[in-house]
Amino acid sequence: MLRHATTKARRTTVVLDFLAPTAFGYRLGSSKVRPSVTKLSKRQDTERLAEFPVSVCTQSPAILCQNIKQRISLLSQSGAAAVSDPDINFFDEKVVELRLALKAGDIARVGELWSQLEDRKLLRLLGPELRGFSERAAQLCSMGNSEPWDADEGKVIEGIAIAAAFEGAVNALTTCMIAHIKRGDSQAALHLYRRFLVHSSNQTVSEPLPSPTQEDAEDKIGLALNFLGDQLSHQPNFSLILAAIAAHALEDSFEGALKIMLDNPVRINQSAQKEFTASFDDISFRTKVQSYVRRADIARLISRHHSLSTHITNLSRDQDLSQIQNLYRAIIDGLNGPEPYLAACDSQRSNQKPVVVQEIVWAAFLTGFLRCHRRDLAENLWNDMLKCGIQPGVITWTALLDGFDSMGEADAASTSWNNMVSQGIRPGILTYRAIISTLFNAWRPDDATEKFAAFKRELANGSLPNTADALPVYNTVLHGLLNNKRLGDADALLQNLRQNGPKPDIVSYNTFLRHHGRRGEFRAVSVLLERLREDGLTGDAFTFSSVLSALLRVGRTDAIDIILNLMKKQNVVPNVAVFSAIIDQQLREPWEEGLRTAMELLQRMETNPDAQPNDVTYTGVLASLHRQVWPNTALAEECRRYILKRMKERNIRFNRVTYHILIKACLENPAPEGLQGALGYYREMANRRVPTNYDTWYILLHGLISREEWAVADEMVDDLLRYIKPVGALESLVGRIQRRTAWRMKLGPKFYA
Repeated sequence: MLRHATTKARRTTVVLDFLAPTAFGYRLGSSKVRPSVTKLSKRQDTERLAEFPVSVCTQSPAILCQNIKQRISLLSQSGAAAVSDPDINFFDEKVVELRLALKAGDIARVGELWSQLEDRKLLRLLGPELRGFSERAAQLCSMGNSEPWDADEGKVIEGIAIAAAFEGAVNALTTCMIAHIKRGDSQAALHLYRRFLVHSSNQTVSEPLPSPTQEDAEDKIGLALNFLGDQLSHQPNFSLILAAIAAHALEDSFEGALKIMLDNPVRINQSAQKEFTASFDDISFRTKVQSYVRRADIARLISRHHSLSTHITNLSRDQDLSQIQNLYRAIIDGLNGPEPYLAACDSQRSNQKPVVVQEIVWAAFLTGFLRCHRRDLAENLWNDMLKCGIQPGVITWTALLDGFDSMGEADAASTSWNNMVSQGIRPGILTYRAIISTLFNAWRPDDATEKFAAFKRELANGSLPNTADALPVYNTVLHGLLNNKRLGDADALLQNLRQNGPKPDIVSYNTFLRHHGRRGEFRAVSVLLERLREDGLTGDAFTFSSVLSALLRVGRTDAIDIILNLMKKQNVVPNVAVFSAIIDQQLREPWEEGLRTAMELLQRMETNPDAQPNDVTYTGVLASLHRQVWPNTALAEECRRYILKRMKERNIRFNRVTYHILIKACLENPAPEGLQGALGYYREMANRRVPTNYDTWYILLHGLISREEWAVADEMVDDLLRYIKPVGALESLVGRIQRRTAWRMKLGPKFYA
């Protein structure tokens, strides 16, 4: 139905009811609608997809239908352009009737109208309003959920719920499942879930509708470690997964709940879990569901061992020991706890323990503990492996050597190497790389070259597997020789690789370019570039940045032009990504010439229509300015003001992610200005009413603890507790701060003596 409204200026505005901002938020009898004449930004267009009035100067049905088609196209619906005019008219009429029937609670009429839209394949044209219909159906579903439903009405509601869930609006289906669980009918809830899966498998999947609270729901720092952004469009929404797990919890079947999670490995954040379990009044049942979800989520993480290993590496890089420990304890509980659900080896795998903790996971924890300088935890892990009947293999030994490398413990690494060999463990290619790197980094080049000679002998006689992966070892040796001032040996090795293989790659050349570029040895850089060209290799951002550094150090004022010409010769397009990467490399070291060059490159981008800087570019430069202690503070401040000015002129506004990046960068700056900058951005978030979430508080508290700014951390905890209840890793940080405060108060004046 099309409604018309007249303003004082007698301008006619067409309002499409079915695209109104809310599904039920106005009186249907009203005929007064205020026309909207505000021009929306692109972001507002996407956030307010449901708002359309469009002023037109004609009441021609053809033009009105065309306006509707244009509006449909904004919803990014595939095949929208093929919708016929009669279908549009039918759709407009039936949606208004559907709204009235839902509001009146006329479930039979709702089912009839829904079927008509479904038969014509017009449901998806509801767009964001489909969420409103799903919510209204959810209200009908939840009415009197202690009593059995009328069979016919229940069938209608459940049919709508499944169809809406398939289109991404899961409210009704989730509520229906919860209603069955509250009545104690777990099988009915699981039957609904299975019907949804069957419905999804028989049709082409649509992308989920955007959630209005999606940004606020993000949580990457709880014990569940929601770092795997692996939810695919064909997987059930996490609320449906939670409902299915709750149904299995009602049956005391953790095995069934675990299968649900492993079949659909969606990430479930802490806030969503808390909101879902609040639907149940029984506190003990809530606790049970939370326990099921927590353990099933740990199994999900273990099943994706490569991604989990990467995450542990990132945590250890940030020295985030508490998260690593929490996750490790959860895994040990899954192996040896009162209700084990993880298997230590393939022979222990069963329906009750379907996920095996692979050796790569043990290895990642081992290296992580050592990188956090906790040999005691590494030793405990080794003992845990033996208690579980796991004999450490070459992967674990390699991880041990990598950990000692990060600690600079060359003697411990050598002893471990000898113990490994004495136990009959044959070192692999990466094991050789680890011990060689450790020895070079400990300034023991003779011992390192001796191990390298042994590596080449085993490589030649075929004792090593995966010989195609040998080049990383050679690159490690090149890096070690250059760092240990054995340039002649490094040059000879590179020439040997060019002649006899394995052929050097861009990493090999970048190692040399970085070495000579930092010293301003441009003649050597020129020779390397010619060799790189002869070997058919193309430079990357690191290559060009290294050459740029060399040019700057020899005083070339035309350094940027030379680099751009070099990129052109190598058929490298200087796009936004390449420019941004070179700028980032130039800002890695706090030297004035690099800063000036980075800013000049940025200005070149701003005048290049094919390489316009974006929010990522500006945010990266700003973060680098905050992260470093610059010798010329006046220049750094001038650059900072320039970046802020250009972002404002380009209408690039800070969002929550931007603030997170900048706060983290400020807290990494050891100078007092770093702390001041971080607190300034935090206050700016509050003043601009940018909502904080768990990530915000985690970044702040983790950074303050790393700086040992305990007084400020105390104040932050007070602020935090006014807004949220911390869980997971954030709760651990809060506890650490509160324990230190209690200890300090207990000591009294002695603490300050």
